Amino acid sequence: MSPAAKKRIIPLIITFCVLVFCFALNAFVSAKILPKDIKTEVNINEEKAGSVCIMMNESKSWIEDSYFHGGQYDFTIVNNTDADIAGWTVTIPLTHDIRIIHDDDIWNVSSYEQKLESLTVMPIDTVYEIKPGEQKTFGMVLVSDESFAPETATITPHYIYHATKRPTFIVLVVLSCIWALWHMMTVGELRTMRKNALRERHDKEIIIQTMSTFTSFIDAKDPYTKGHSQRVATIASEIARRMGLDEKTINYVYYAGILHDSGKIGIPDSILKKVGILTPEEYDIIKTHPTVGGQMLKDFTSITGIREGAMYHHERYDGTGYPEGLKGEHIPLFGRIISVADAYDAMARDRCYRKHIPQDKMLSEFKECAGKQFDPDIADIMIEMINDGTAESLTKDL
Repeated sequence: MSPAAKKRIIPLIITFCVLVFCFALNAFVSAKILPKDIKTEVNINEEKAGSVCIMMNESKSWIEDSYFHGGQYDFTIVNNTDADIAGWTVTIPLTHDIRIIHDDDIWNVSSYEQKLESLTVMPIDTVYEIKPGEQKTFGMVLVSDESFAPETATITPHYIYHATKRPTFIVLVVLSCIWALWHMMTVGELRTMRKNALRERHDKEIIIQTMSTFTSFIDAKDPYTKGHSQRVATIASEIARRMGLDEKTINYVYYAGILHDSGKIGIPDSILKKVGILTPEEYDIIKTHPTVGGQMLKDFTSITGIREGAMYHHERYDGTGYPEGLKGEHIPLFGRIISVADAYDAMARDRCYRKHIPQDKMLSEFKECAGKQFDPDIADIMIEMINDGTAESLTKDL
């Protein structure tokens, strides 16, 4: 997976994990943490929003044994909260002697407990679950020496908090929809990036093949320099990578390395292949190849640095090079990089006029020429590549 793809995928994975964790936390809070049984004293026959209320009605009344007051009382539990109720306990205070004569005289409850000062209706089971806005009833027949008219009662509902009914769940669903949209957009972007990467790779192959075909004409003029341009390009791109340049610039350095000697196409074979020492006139002709190459590539503007690599790779950091005698950082970066890579390959390979130079002497040459012939920072990178074996391993099969 490319770094660009990772940059898009990793945040998606992280946010997905966060969403899953939040859904799980919402469910856990609903099931374990939120209070289930909340004891509350309420006024009978007073209905309030956001609370559980008790309504009472005396549906029947009579006088029993010419003295006792009998009555049938119907109670209604009203759920005005946003949570389900699976059970409850209701305690009604008693101010005088009240009795339930028979167990059959109370209904829709599982059990009850009567004390001198209170009557407690025990929780009914979940069959009688009350959803928000709904109500359930229970009733009893009571016999007392006075009319039964309690004003308050204590109710303890057992709340059930469904995770899907909490406001946080709605927020999480909205965030999940946003995440899904983001995911689809990212997938679309990655597909586009992949197509572009394949197209770019194909274009790069065409460019390299075209350039390599051109440089093969130059290599064919001198068997001792066969593969030289590709090796220089490979070394130069590795130097660029170690300098921290971006991938696009590294590729451009590689292309510039391939074409750096393009001006040699106009140098006579008799000079290129000469075994002995060149005459001053012949050396002057050799020195024209950077200018010729720069002129040949002046219209090649779609790839940055192509012309500069060909034109300035024989400039010296101290200003004594050619063709323009540029000095220091006035020499374009591509020229400074290719100059070092070109010198390495020239020393590491046999030439028609000498054998290759041993590694220890190459290291001495780069150290001695740093700041003179070569950019000292780039020379240090080349020394590092020689010491760690990278330079040799990159070019041994080229």
